Amino acid sequence: MSFINAEPILGVLDMYRLIWISGRFGGHKTALAFQIARRYLDKGYRLVTNSRCIWSDDLDDVYLNENSQLHSVVILDEGGLYFKSGRQVEQIAAYAAKMDCVYIIPSFWPPTRAAQIVNIQPVISLKATGLPVIFYKWKVNIGGFKDNGWFIWWKPQEIYGIYSRQDPGDDPEKIVQFLIDRSKQYRENYGRSNNEVFSLEAISEADKIEEAALAISESAQEFGSSIQTLSKRKYKRRR
Repeated sequence: MSFINAEPILGVLDMYRLIWISGRFGGHKTALAFQIARRYLDKGYRLVTNSRCIWSDDLDDVYLNENSQLHSVVILDEGGLYFKSGRQVEQIAAYAAKMDCVYIIPSFWPPTRAAQIVNIQPVISLKATGLPVIFYKWKVNIGGFKDNGWFIWWKPQEIYGIYSRQDPGDDPEKIVQFLIDRSKQYRENYGRSNNEVFSLEAISEADKIEEAALAISESAQEFGSSIQTLSKRKYKRRR
């Protein structure tokens, strides 16, 4: 794989199993998603995606293995348009490690904050100068743990032709429902009830209120930090 200094963020993805790739339209978000997915496909993982790709598997052929694991990479192109509630993320990622799944969301539109814990964003591309190089930065923000770094993708053109850039993408609800059904099957295989597994219809107004409250709380914290920084600057000037 033609990544430079990407081991830290790939290790983070192995741990958290969910990553959001942000950036402008046409900024190689989906291309990066498939390049990262290749790392897992080389290990025998299957690929579930709403984008047309020569590597993807048909949903009917993706089932739990003998260990009740799905053993799959899931790419939801422009998933930020759909995932606006933390409850929706819970639906698909509750058993990510147990079912051995990795979720990648390349999207200009930001998904719910629950899907923004690990983020990759392009910083600069040198393709216009003739150099096949893209620089990326990444960050992790969960609870009191924060980390960040950078990496380089050398020769991004190697992924061209693997997927269709013109394809608008299938409705991600079909994939989400598929993942919910597999989660139910996983619990049944271990003799557990499905009370903890949500359905697509279970997203309520309470979820929207919870998201709004979280957004207000985070805005208040940022405002408080800004006021504190401003006060420190004024204090320094007085001295």
